[in-house]
Amino acid sequence: MHVFSGAFLEPLEKAGIRVINLHPALPGAYSGAGAIQRAFHDFQAGKRTHTGIMVHYVIQEVDMGDPIMVQEIEWQGEDLPQLEERIHAHEHELIVRATAKVVGEILESRRA
Repeated sequence: MHVFSGAFLEPLEKAGIRVINLHPALPGAYSGAGAIQRAFHDFQAGKRTHTGIMVHYVIQEVDMGDPIMVQEIEWQGEDLPQLEERIHAHEHELIVRATAKVVGEILESRRA
């Protein structure tokens, strides 16, 4: 996991370049590393029944940028490795859809 500093992000923002990130949690939940494991422990403790994934714009605060796309994922009682595998399969689809959305928005803004 890499955390980008303001010194890195500010010049990109000034140039109109947006950085996106794929994160295996819903907005505001389980920021940073180990998100799937933390969600799994909450499932086992009966604190949650679902988690999710998101693609968001990168800002200096880790995993707190505006979401581009979000998808909820229910826990189906599986163990941690099975949950990780299922989440990663959904991530592969979401990152493609979110990237296409961002590219479409960029192209649309250039036409205006």
